[in-house]
Amino acid sequence: MNVAARAAGLLLLLAVLLPAAIQGAELEQGINQAAIINFPTALNQPTTHMLHTTLELTDIGKPELNLYNVRYGFQHGAFQLINDLNFAIEPLHEFDYAEVKAKLQVLSLDEYRSYVALGLLGRAVRHADERQARIDDKPASLFVVSTFEIFPFQNWGGFLFNVYLDNRFLTLGTKVQLYQSIQFVGEVEHLHSTLRKDKTNARAGVSFEGLQNFYFQLLWTDQGKHLLAQVGAGF
Repeated sequence: MNVAARAAGLLLLLAVLLPAAIQGAELEQGINQAAIINFPTALNQPTTHMLHTTLELTDIGKPELNLYNVRYGFQHGAFQLINDLNFAIEPLHEFDYAEVKAKLQVLSLDEYRSYVALGLLGRAVRHADERQARIDDKPASLFVVSTFEIFPFQNWGGFLFNVYLDNRFLTLGTKVQLYQSIQFVGEVEHLHSTLRKDKTNARAGVSFEGLQNFYFQLLWTDQGKHLLAQVGAGF
C-alpha cells in the first residue's frame, strides 16, 4: 500500500473514531463551509466576501511565525471566485505561487447531502524559469469537487467528506463535529503530476467557529512537521 493510500485510510479512521470517543454531535454549518483547509468544497460560501490567512509555527520552544497562505473568496449565487497566495515551507520560506479558481456548483441534492462543483483555475509564479519547479509547468486546469455527508451511526450527525481533483492534486478531506462550534478537520493531498519525491502531504487539526462570521483552525502538517494557525472572517 503506498503512502497516499495509508494517509487517506488514517484520515478516514480518525473521522470515524474521534466522534465515537467523545460523543460526536450533528455537523454544523459554519463560515468556512466552502473549504476544508487548503482546498475548496462543492458547497457555497455563506457570505459574499471571505478572507483568511494561515501562519506557520516552526518551533514551539522558540516561536517563529511565517506566512503560509492568504486567501480571498467572493461568492455570487452558485459562483465562487477564490484567490490564493501560497508560500513555501521548505527548503526556504518564500513565495511559492498564486492561484485563482472560478468554481460553480452544478449539482445540489440537499435531500441526500450531496453536492458537485466544476471550475477552472490559473496558476502564476514570480519568474518564468520557476514554472516547472513550483507548478509542474501547469499554469491552468479544470477541476471538479464532490462533497457529501454520510451517516454511519443512527444517533450521531453526519460526517462530511470532500474529494477534489485537478491536473496536479487529488485531495481527500473531512470534517467531523466534536463539540458545539468545534470540528475535527483533515486533508490528504497527493501530487499526481510531478517528478517530486514528496508527493503526499497531510494536514489535520481542530476548527473553532467563532461569533460574527469568524473561525480559527489549529493544524499539524506533515510537510516539515510544523504547526499551522489559520484565521478567517466572512463579511
